[in-house]
Amino acid sequence: MEPELLALLREAVDSQQRKEDLERSIGRTLRRHEMNFGMYVKITSELRELAGKKEISIDDVAKELLAKHQKNAD
Repeated sequence: MEPELLALLREAVDSQQRKEDLERSIGRTLRRHEMNFGMYVKITSELRELAGKKEISIDDVAKELLAKHQKNAD
């Protein structure tokens, strides 16, 4: 995933409200940054594709991606 998308995903995960779907949090984050629906589709489709391959939730995929990105940044 592109660094810009990872930064938006990080913000969405960090601002995710209790019992809120990650996809809703992503949508809210993108609206806050005045991004378009195409960006939402891009992020969520990448997450869904990876989740399907690994047979885990998109929340878990997002956490894995962000942890991997953080590890690589250190």
